[in-house]
Amino acid sequence: MTLGEIGAGRGYFTVKLARAVGSTGRVFANDIDSGALAALEKRCRREDLHNVETVLGEYVDPLLPDRALDMVFIVYAFHDIDERVALLENLARSLRKGATVVVLDEDAEVTGDDHFLGPGTIIRLFREAGYERVPVEDFLERNVLLVFRLSESSEPNYPTESG
Repeated sequence: MTLGEIGAGRGYFTVKLARAVGSTGRVFANDIDSGALAALEKRCRREDLHNVETVLGEYVDPLLPDRALDMVFIVYAFHDIDERVALLENLARSLRKGATVVVLDEDAEVTGDDHFLGPGTIIRLFREAGYERVPVEDFLERNVLLVFRLSESSEPNYPTESG
C-alpha cells in the first residue's frame, strides 16, 4: 500500500504510517517546510525506516507523484491550508482509482476555536474540489474524522488493464 500525508511536518504520524504499511509499503510525506522535512528524514534514518520519501510541496500543490497513492492522510493540517480547493484539485492527479483521503482535525463547532473548521465546511470544500464523502463512524468528541474519494465525474482518465 502506498500512502501520502499532507502536512507531515516532523513526521509524528508519518512514522506510525510507515510502520503500519511495513517494508513492502511506502509513505510519501509532504510539507511546505523544508526544515521539518529534513528533521523527518533524519528521524527515519535514525529509526531505520526506508519506506518514507519526503516531498517538498507548494501552497496549492502537494507535488506528490502521479497516480501513486492508495490513501492520503491530512492530520491536524487541513485548517492551515490557505488554498484548500486548489490543493485538493491538484492532489487528485496523485490518487489511484478508488483512493481515499482521510481528514482528522479539531472540530471548530465543538471547541469554538475559529482557527479550525467545522465538518460542514470541510465537506463543502471537498465537494467543490470534486470529491464525495465516504461514510465512516465518527467516534471522536472534539475532533472531526472525514473520509473522501474523487467523485466519478472528477476522476482522471485512468489507464485500463490492457493499456
